[in-house]
Amino acid sequence: MAGGQRIDPCLNFRFRVEITGIQPAGFMECTGLGSQIEVVEYREGGDNATVRKLPGKVIYSDMY
Repeated sequence: MAGGQRIDPCLNFRFRVEITGIQPAGFMECTGLGSQIEVVEYREGGDNATVRKLPGKVIYSDMY
């Protein structure tokens, strides 16, 4: 290194992962991630026949 300048290899990456005690890693792209939110229908009582749709269980796809 000329002039004591530090070269950081992670500057070219958009994402950086740091875990205590482990060497940092970097990556530019992450694919294959996904999630799905089930819809729960809730019917109100009384004179109101409105059906409300609320978020339910969240399902995440497997990561490999």
